Amino acid sequence: MTPTLAVVTWNLHAGRGDLARLRYDLASGTLTGAVPVDYVLLLQEVVPPVDAQGLSLLFAPVRGDSGNAILSTRPLLEPRIIALERKRQPRSAIAATIRLDAASLFVVDVHMENRLAWWRALFSDAARGEQASALLRELPAGDGILGGDLNTWLGPNEPAWRAMVRRFPDTPRDPPQPTFHDRLVLDHLFFDLPAGWRVSRRVINNAYGSDHHPVVAVISD
Repeated sequence: MTPTLAVVTWNLHAGRGDLARLRYDLASGTLTGAVPVDYVLLLQEVVPPVDAQGLSLLFAPVRGDSGNAILSTRPLLEPRIIALERKRQPRSAIAATIRLDAASLFVVDVHMENRLAWWRALFSDAARGEQASALLRELPAGDGILGGDLNTWLGPNEPAWRAMVRRFPDTPRDPPQPTFHDRLVLDHLFFDLPAGWRVSRRVINNAYGSDHHPVVAVISD
């Protein structure tokens, strides 16, 4: 079955990841089993210049030149930058709307706090929970996809993780797979989809030169 939409979230490890190769594998159907009609990449730690190669691009720097980027085969409408409360380092999200043939969806790309000062490391989940709550308040009602590096070092009971699952009820409930150093689940895709749409997701074995593995989802209507 031809996917209606493929979505990838990936942290490029300060630009070290091979984005061109990942994009080729996504566009060719290597990662999805068939060539997707459309696709979106939700990227973190991107270092310009970003070679969009005919795709719509939304980029926002976060620290220095490094930042978040969305690449899409569909135009990125109503683009927004959403600043998150600073805990240790600057963090933000970017959002836009894409119009597919059958529906419109908002897409959000976020990179949350990884840790506080060393002596407060055990409390960093509360900081991420606060950032998640603030971000969710900024999002519209309705169908959408959120992806990114949530830095959920402490696992699925983290407040940020739980808040996202509540807001995005179509997120697959299969056991999460590690995305970082084959041990931690830091990178996520969450879904609130039109009625009748189906989604599956998996972690890609190839890290493409990054220290994070991409997560890919296949959506069909």
